[in-house]
Amino acid sequence: MPARAELLRLAREQLVTTAAGEELIEIDETELPPRLLLPGSAFVSLSHEGELRGCMIDTFEEHESLYLNVLRNTILAAREDERFPPVTVEEVADLRISISVLTPPEPLPFEDPDELISRLDPGIDGVLLTADGATITYLPDVWETFPDPETFLSQLCEKGDLAPDRWKQTPYPDVQTYRTVRFEEG
Repeated sequence: MPARAELLRLAREQLVTTAAGEELIEIDETELPPRLLLPGSAFVSLSHEGELRGCMIDTFEEHESLYLNVLRNTILAAREDERFPPVTVEEVADLRISISVLTPPEPLPFEDPDELISRLDPGIDGVLLTADGATITYLPDVWETFPDPETFLSQLCEKGDLAPDRWKQTPYPDVQTYRTVRFEEG
């Protein structure tokens, strides 16, 4: 799809520019596929030899055009992921970019932990969990690492510095799910 290839090209250009210490690249919107001008939200992930090197999203809300959201989140993944130092010029060529375009999150109401587990669609749902002032998420890809729903939710809670069983405790956390279309550099 031309729009996907264009998003990856723009993210690569932004990554090079960001590593060099510069800001947002300038784009002539008249040259972009129309789909990229529509509101959208996307995770941008950077990896090196299959290992995560940075991953960010500014917000799940579709608050700007998709291409601009990808550019901003490329900057955030390269500079602001607290788990990693900022990307350097020297490592840019060895990094691989993947983009996950999100559907808007939808509430997932549940009465108890068993119902929550039964309502999740492993491998398909991204999960956004909010509890005790923390909001955390796992992309659908993370089901590959944690295929068991209970383990998935416990690891998600730990990611947010919550007790692993926080998803089972009352008051129950707010849970939303979303889907993604993921594509990456070849």
